[in-house]
Amino acid sequence: MNEQVTFQKINLEIEGMTCAACSARIEKVIGKMAGVHEIAVNLPLGRAALVLDASTELKGKIIERMEQLGYSARSFEEASDSRQSIVGLGTKLVISALLTLPLLWAMVRHYTITSGIWIPDLFLEPWFQLLLATPVQFVIGAPFYFNAWKAVKSKSANMDVLIVLSTTCAYLYSHYMTMHMLRSGGADPHAVYYETSAMIITVVLLGKWLEASAKERSMKTVHQLRRLSPQTVTVIRNEKQTETISIKDVCIGDSLLILTGEVVPADGRVIRGRSNVDEAFITGESVPVEKRQYDRLIGGSVNRDETITMQVTALGPQTALGKMIRLMEDAQASKTEIGRYVDRIAAVFVPAVLMLALLTLCMWSLWLTPGDFKGALFKAIAVLVIACPCALGLATPTSILVGTSRALESGILFKEGKYVEQLQQIDIILMDKTGTLTHGTPRVTDIITDSGQEHRLLRMLAAAENGIEHPYAKAIMKEAARRGFQVKETSSSQALTGLGVTARVDKHEIHIGSRAFMSQTEISTQKFSQVAEQLERQGKTILFAAVDGVPAGVIALMDTLKSSTPQAIRRLKKMGIVVAMVTGDHRKTANAIADKAGITAIYAEMQPQDKVHLVRMLQQKGRRVAMVGDGVNDAPALAAADIGIAVGTGSEIAKDAADVNLLHSDLGGVADAMVMSRKTMRNIRQNLLFALMYNVLAIPLAFMGLMTPWIAGTAMALSSVSVVANASRLQKASWRN
Repeated sequence: MNEQVTFQKINLEIEGMTCAACSARIEKVIGKMAGVHEIAVNLPLGRAALVLDASTELKGKIIERMEQLGYSARSFEEASDSRQSIVGLGTKLVISALLTLPLLWAMVRHYTITSGIWIPDLFLEPWFQLLLATPVQFVIGAPFYFNAWKAVKSKSANMDVLIVLSTTCAYLYSHYMTMHMLRSGGADPHAVYYETSAMIITVVLLGKWLEASAKERSMKTVHQLRRLSPQTVTVIRNEKQTETISIKDVCIGDSLLILTGEVVPADGRVIRGRSNVDEAFITGESVPVEKRQYDRLIGGSVNRDETITMQVTALGPQTALGKMIRLMEDAQASKTEIGRYVDRIAAVFVPAVLMLALLTLCMWSLWLTPGDFKGALFKAIAVLVIACPCALGLATPTSILVGTSRALESGILFKEGKYVEQLQQIDIILMDKTGTLTHGTPRVTDIITDSGQEHRLLRMLAAAENGIEHPYAKAIMKEAARRGFQVKETSSSQALTGLGVTARVDKHEIHIGSRAFMSQTEISTQKFSQVAEQLERQGKTILFAAVDGVPAGVIALMDTLKSSTPQAIRRLKKMGIVVAMVTGDHRKTANAIADKAGITAIYAEMQPQDKVHLVRMLQQKGRRVAMVGDGVNDAPALAAADIGIAVGTGSEIAKDAADVNLLHSDLGGVADAMVMSRKTMRNIRQNLLFALMYNVLAIPLAFMGLMTPWIAGTAMALSSVSVVANASRLQKASWRN
């Protein structure tokens, strides 16, 4: 018997990564460790998402191995405040810029066109330039040396290696010339290039600061979610006494007092009181929801009207808010297939650049301009700097980061970044009917049975459905309550997913369900088939009932179409996507609903396994299939589809099985998610095109000596900034097509 393998997911914050070569190196080394099944390193976020054997204690070993590679790692929960790191980076940038500015001012003497600009004599002194450049090179630039040394020790090469090699060459050459001039008593400002090393470090810092600021803006949605939970709560002790305590001291089962205007601190249920609760930030529903006794409360929602008492059922990561934050972080830390392909390119890019720089130095100093070592050296430095693959490494993860954050603001939660890439490939969407196309709150419209038996039948059916979590069961229970019936409890009810319910009530065996259910239990539906067909043509759902194996009647239920459904279907069709409805209802009912929704492809009388078979059949024909659903019976098809999309009002099982969760019930979110996916992938392709074109065009210019090192450094930094800026456009993108 094979032992079942269980997995655990962990997130680590990584410091010290500077380019795509770093993330690729970490993935390659850590991915080979025993017990590590998956690893995805996100460069812009500085984070790694890992899937490990749950039976092993790998976390400490992984952190130790990362430190051996030259990076510091820690649990994501222990990570430092990003705002603090941005402020620190900004301070370094300002100091570096102030020290570099006089060097840039003096640099104008290098060019004929600007040689007439007045320059203070002090700025032209080589010893003064040495005084300014040294702290930039070795104090502000110390992290570059530190990271480069760790990279070399781990037998890898990254952006820091390129930065250190290029700036050190420029600094040491200028230092040598300065010492020579001091000994000879001369001073030639044209002989030193301190501005090159200082400018490269300053510009790289500028790029890092802009990237960090863009990341912080993109993470604002997650930060807002984290701030939704209050730090203190009012707990009720001994039924009467109240006490204010920290949210960290709250336990499951505690009773909390939620005053008007306060935020619900955890998931739970109402045990006393009645109030309207605003769940807009969690579910996207703008209208407050009335909450009564036993109703569910979501942590992060706001109590608008009256004071209520709640009992805590989930805390921290186990709450709906906690799960949403974790899924959002996983989505931003995960990688797309195109991102992994780029990382494979970047992994060999830095060694190739080093070889190209060496070739440039040799060709110019030995062949093209023999004897001009200074000119050859600075051409090689320009190649080192300009060819850094920073923009290439940022192209994909930055767009995923911004796109998924923007999607969450619109009520769309992608569980992993790869689903953003896969969704735009979908060409057919299968949609469940009840709760997806419709509101999912059907009401009983007709009870057809033998004369004088209507009340008796409804009581028995309500007892059979008591405790069943299906919309049809709730509708029957609600109808019985509306008529003032006392519903009996029974422990013998058994629900068959997608078919019906069997139960024993007052020593009678009750069956209620679809035609297929009755056929499976060998109960005839002939007696009520004619009236059932008439009701189905009106768009009503029919449930057949039998008592002790004898047909007893039919229950007709009506579920209204969501107002957003027809427009959402039109938008999807406009995008060239085939939309089909899959439902367990009879074809006549399905046709009536589909006609109102604007859907022509209909798959009716589908049981859960039939939906899975349909998904796989379409996939075998080469179709890329998405499934949209909300119920337990949709979960298998959601998992089998290329992309599963769960509607916000659906069951937890459906949400767990899906790849994308809509936090609201508006079906327009499906079309929004599709537009978001397409725009994000278009943005990624733009970034990659820009990054590759930049290297293809810039490297030959540097090789030919048409680009000085400081200009190469500026271009390199601006290329990264341009990629980040282009990705940031997604923050203001409209998902309406």
